[in-house]
Amino acid sequence: MRNTRFIAAGTAAALSLAAWSGIAVADDTHTIKFGNVISPDDTQNQGYDLFAEQVAKRTDGRIEVQVYPDSQLGGEREMIEATQFGDIEMTAPSVGVLANFDKSLEVFDFPFIFEDAETAYEVLDSKLGEEMLSGLADSGLIALGWGENGFRNLAMTDGTVRLPDDMDGVKLRTMQVPMHIAFWESIGAAPTPLSFPEVFTSLQQGVVDGVENPYELLYSARLTEPANYLTETRHIYDPEVILINKDFFENLSEEDQMIIQEAADAAIDKIRTLKKTVTDEIRAEIEDEGGTVTDLTDEERQAWIDSAIPFYKENAEKVDTDKLKAILEAAGNTTYLEAIQ
Repeated sequence: MRNTRFIAAGTAAALSLAAWSGIAVADDTHTIKFGNVISPDDTQNQGYDLFAEQVAKRTDGRIEVQVYPDSQLGGEREMIEATQFGDIEMTAPSVGVLANFDKSLEVFDFPFIFEDAETAYEVLDSKLGEEMLSGLADSGLIALGWGENGFRNLAMTDGTVRLPDDMDGVKLRTMQVPMHIAFWESIGAAPTPLSFPEVFTSLQQGVVDGVENPYELLYSARLTEPANYLTETRHIYDPEVILINKDFFENLSEEDQMIIQEAADAAIDKIRTLKKTVTDEIRAEIEDEGGTVTDLTDEERQAWIDSAIPFYKENAEKVDTDKLKAILEAAGNTTYLEAIQ
């Protein structure tokens, strides 16, 4: 369903305007600045590089995509705002940060929704997942599709965490995401929001005791050097959303819109394919370099799942409850669905 779902409804009007003004739309040249916070060699940027290659090839170089990884153009929130205002054309933030711009996306900030990536893909690629992204147009943004950061896990500077009770009083770096903060507070932790470029130094200096991110991002950003006690909690599946400035996109020709959408689809497919193997590879590299990676037992994981039930009961009414129920139902997650009925 991804290939055509975000093509703008106003394309015909844009083309008519271009023809009236004498602009040869098909011959337009453009430079797209595409910023993100991910390290250059991570799977996401391999996908974004493919996006750039396909757009250049299919437009014979008329549209050049310049990918700026590693927070070169700012943090996630800054780049979302820059994309809104047209200072840059594209970005791909975590859905947690993006929820500040479309509150309906806050449902993805709830923990333990998806048991595995395959279930997440089925939900995100469904009509429901499509509908979840449509509201971004009101913020001046067009969503080209669901990218992937992966499952978030814990990395601590001083000892392994196995149970929710182990988080009591722990200063944990989080994103500036209200539901993330509320969950960690609900189990006794002391969540500390920091922008991503600040995290490494904050871990080194003891400003925070730990951080939670997917393995690949933890490793590529060298956060596993100061925080080398990792626990595979998989507490949140973290999709990214590939965004493009709405005005820029809608002023492209219909053909160029289709090229950009299909190139984004190809990038998403590549990212998902790479993610299937990267977790095991990164885990092995972390352990080879002296880190400790701990898997939870079934009983320990159930303790984490159970710890989130009070959080769901308390916070379900603070978001779009119908959408939260729809996501849980689509994911087959009866534990939390029953908790908030």
